[in-house]
Amino acid sequence: MSEASLPKPLAALDGEVDFGDRTRTLYATDASIYREKPAGVVFPRSTADVRRTVTYARDAGVSITARGAGSSLTGNAIGSGIVLDCERHLDAIADVDPDACTVTVQPGVVLEDLNDYLEQYGLYFPPDPSTSSTCTIGGMVANDAAGPHSVQHGTTSDNVRRVECVLADGSVETFERVAGDELDCQTDRSDRVGEIYRTVRNLRVEHAAEIEAQYPDVDRNSSGYDLERAAAADGTWVDLSQLLTGSEGTLGVVTEVTLALTTRPEVRAGALVFYDDVVTAAAAVDDVLDADPSVLELIDATVLGYARDAWGIDLVPADAGAALLLEVEATTDTQDDRLEAVIDAACTEAMVGVERAFGKDAQAELWQIRKASNPLLNRHPGDEQALSFIEDAAVPPSELPTYLERVGDILGSHNLEASVFGHAGQGVLHVKPFLDLRTEADRDRLEAVSEAVHNLVIELEGCVSGEHGDGRLRSAHLESMYGPTVHDAFIEIKRAFDPDDVFNPGNVIPASDGRLAGVTENLRYDGYDPEAVETALDFGAEGGFDAVVERCNGCSKCRSTGDGVMCPSYRAVEEEGTTTRGRANMLREAIAGDLGEEALTSKWFQEDVLDRCLACKACETECPTGVDMAKLKTEAKHRKHERDGVPLRARLFGNVRTLNRLGSMLAPLANRLAAARPGRVLLDRVLGIDRRRSLPAFAAESLEEWFATHEPGPRAGDRGHVALLADCYTNYNHPAVGRATVRLLEASGYRVSLPDTACCGRPALSQGLVDTARENARENVETLAGLVDDGVPVVSVEPSCVSAFDEYGDLLDDPRGLPDATYTVAEFLDAEGVTPPFDRAAGAPTVAVHGHCHAKARDRDDAPLALLRAAGYDPVQVEATCCGMAGAFGYKTEHYDVSTSLGADLVAKIDAVDADFVAATGASCTQQLTDHNVDVEHPIVLLEDRLGG
Repeated sequence: MSEASLPKPLAALDGEVDFGDRTRTLYATDASIYREKPAGVVFPRSTADVRRTVTYARDAGVSITARGAGSSLTGNAIGSGIVLDCERHLDAIADVDPDACTVTVQPGVVLEDLNDYLEQYGLYFPPDPSTSSTCTIGGMVANDAAGPHSVQHGTTSDNVRRVECVLADGSVETFERVAGDELDCQTDRSDRVGEIYRTVRNLRVEHAAEIEAQYPDVDRNSSGYDLERAAAADGTWVDLSQLLTGSEGTLGVVTEVTLALTTRPEVRAGALVFYDDVVTAAAAVDDVLDADPSVLELIDATVLGYARDAWGIDLVPADAGAALLLEVEATTDTQDDRLEAVIDAACTEAMVGVERAFGKDAQAELWQIRKASNPLLNRHPGDEQALSFIEDAAVPPSELPTYLERVGDILGSHNLEASVFGHAGQGVLHVKPFLDLRTEADRDRLEAVSEAVHNLVIELEGCVSGEHGDGRLRSAHLESMYGPTVHDAFIEIKRAFDPDDVFNPGNVIPASDGRLAGVTENLRYDGYDPEAVETALDFGAEGGFDAVVERCNGCSKCRSTGDGVMCPSYRAVEEEGTTTRGRANMLREAIAGDLGEEALTSKWFQEDVLDRCLACKACETECPTGVDMAKLKTEAKHRKHERDGVPLRARLFGNVRTLNRLGSMLAPLANRLAAARPGRVLLDRVLGIDRRRSLPAFAAESLEEWFATHEPGPRAGDRGHVALLADCYTNYNHPAVGRATVRLLEASGYRVSLPDTACCGRPALSQGLVDTARENARENVETLAGLVDDGVPVVSVEPSCVSAFDEYGDLLDDPRGLPDATYTVAEFLDAEGVTPPFDRAAGAPTVAVHGHCHAKARDRDDAPLALLRAAGYDPVQVEATCCGMAGAFGYKTEHYDVSTSLGADLVAKIDAVDADFVAATGASCTQQLTDHNVDVEHPIVLLEDRLGG
């Protein structure tokens, strides 16, 4: 279905309506294995907008699929009709009642944002799915989301008190628990609501015995409709908020929800208990539950081994075949006893060790081991991917050993492997086999394994959906699970709420035409045949350009707006197309030929899809699947240049070293010309370099010129020799930073040389000039390889230069060890354990430190803080995303607003620190902050100021 096939246009809304093909492509997938292009997307601003859209859809015979972050694993956030994106505007926290411990919110509120807001009241909303930084309350209600702490605090449904929703007839109703006269009043109504109340109450009473027999005895059950909790067996009360929770958007569109809150615990304490294998670990679960833990997670040997061997977490014993992660909530006085009671309950003959953790840092390490499942599964080499299709089964905890053994047998019979981890305390273990759904054989295995595992779950009296919902994956199993009587009751409930099949038809129960979502229908890669992409960069280690694109599983991490860097463009404008996921979706469609001929190198694709990426490199590490969008962008821009030639602006920005050298030679005249209004107007009109952005000043004396006459300090050479890169900015724009670096290194005992190197290649890579970057890399390897062979480390002030050296393997067959021998200055000193001779007598001023995004992406941003601390400063890391400058990005007229928006956000976070000094590690960051009237220093300059005699 498309906009052209709709019977009439959608009436004007306060929000946005987008039925364009590009937006439809962006919303064709979620975090599941499915793809279905919608007719269009609506971004409602109000309940009235939702009502108008629902009425339109009903009249037009079009379905409605409500969507939050699009993090659904079952495909219930995509559909062929209208997708309602409820996150963009419906994100208000309407009311907090601290005394009643409740909060009322709109569905687009993100869980992490809500809990940050509630911190001032000492309260929080306890369900904590792994997508907490992006998932919305509406999505949590739809799927009855849970998380590790639900073993003590329950799932979303346990904490929902009231739901406002738009029904299929366009009416807006509020549902909560009602009884007595109020219930009689509701059942006496002659409208749609009266029909719903009568249907639910009568079904609950009529089928009370069948419901008692068929509903599984598990703590987590998001399968079907929760008729068991929606009404009393004797019909004395009805709570339709419980029915809507977990209904996956098939009964109505939630527009407001009131949630019960929990007081934040005084302290938490944790432990890892190690066992011989997963079966013996699972056998201990029942006893541990009796000790009332707040968390009870299981981790298998594969995850433990990855944490130990890849991450170097040495607290994992070599003989550990599995572990239980335990946690208790307590007071400071009781935490020891509470934790020991839980550990004692976990002790069995199969136990091989225990690690206790008190305090946030120690507990973070335990949770890091649990989180090792992410990169282990999502960055698996090869064409197979870890797929979510049997990952959500919930069985009684006492059945976990049997379940694990028999699932292992099922997978073994299909020659499949899978890692096991998850919420053992509630019998929900995430098992994700590796399959390649581009092949018919693996699509057949998907269906066979799904059928076998879910039949096993039903045999063990569990439920097929513990926290992720039924959607397209599991709806077909519901009749077997609940029996025909209860399943028919589900159908009656759907018809009472939604007689015209407006809401998410074919999910949970069959549509009115009998259609039911099938596990192998509308698969993302069924019939997928991408164009072979020959690359200028080396993608061999990743499996090719297309493999990097296809690695995106849609998990929504790139929509985070809290901690981390990814994805700065999304944080600025909050549009799906500016996420790594959105770009990956568009790239996948482009190479598959679904966006038109030559889409990848088209002007619209380059400008609308790729150019809004700041190439911050955060997705390389923060993206759970490691989709390196900066590298993909470079390759795509290179292909564009090969086809159409290189624009002048790209040539200038890609050869900034030459420009800066000329500017320095002509300073101060060049500075006056660059600042003059006629020149700025010309640059704006001809090259699109925004006149509102100041240009970096050129230094009359470059670092190289100063160094030629520099006399080394008395300690230089005591520890050996380092080669300092005179990068484009330090050399010609900020030589004072370079001079401070030389003095700092010499005072630390190093003889400094300044090799005659070419540009690192980062500017060229950012513009897609791969051939230029390769020539830069080749020259630098020829210049520096001899030093590296002699054991001389190469250091740089500029993090983006070091990250460029990291990528020389993408440009050259043999980078001669240069990537491994190149460091930022602070990283080098910190790694060597060298503390310069600082004079700490001058007090301890606070320094707000903004780390370069490339340094954050590659875990280099802590080193400057360690040195500042050693020098007697009190450094505070500013938790912010990319500054928004991103090399050339912030200079371009079309990106100026996004860039300055990100800069303003950074300044606000710096101001909140109220520091004596502000420091930034990158030249671009310094430029951005200077343009926002912030006095900023490089950390090395501050360190040099503290050098003793």
